[in-house]
Amino acid sequence: MLNFFFGFHGRIRRSNYFFGALAACLIYSALAVTVMAATGLSINGDLDDLAWTFDSSPVSIAVGCVVGLLSLWWMLALTVKRWHDVGMTGWFSLLTLPPYANGVIFLMMCLLPGTTGPNRFGPDPRGRTAPVSAMGPASDLA
Repeated sequence: MLNFFFGFHGRIRRSNYFFGALAACLIYSALAVTVMAATGLSINGDLDDLAWTFDSSPVSIAVGCVVGLLSLWWMLALTVKRWHDVGMTGWFSLLTLPPYANGVIFLMMCLLPGTTGPNRFGPDPRGRTAPVSAMGPASDLA
């Protein structure tokens, strides 16, 4: 299970990518709210003029950094394996780092089908085999 969330080898399906990203977002959000509540986040004022105050202790900053880095690692690992499923190198995952580009890349990764059959990154996660040509291999034509 740890390899699925934190490993960079192999391939994953679109649905696994989507639900893995959803799980990462929910866990990160829950931990962020918990840390903010435990360290003294308060909202003052009425609906027209809200004032947020946050007592940032070194412990809350350290916990926030660890949680943020773990969720970044988690999402990069999932995205690398999704690029592998499409047949591309995992270095394309760096395209998700700029702001706003990550949303576009996320949608693209959720919509692009993976390559059929095994590729250089591993077997097809759906168990499909590559289509066989009716003519046979190209070397038979010569």
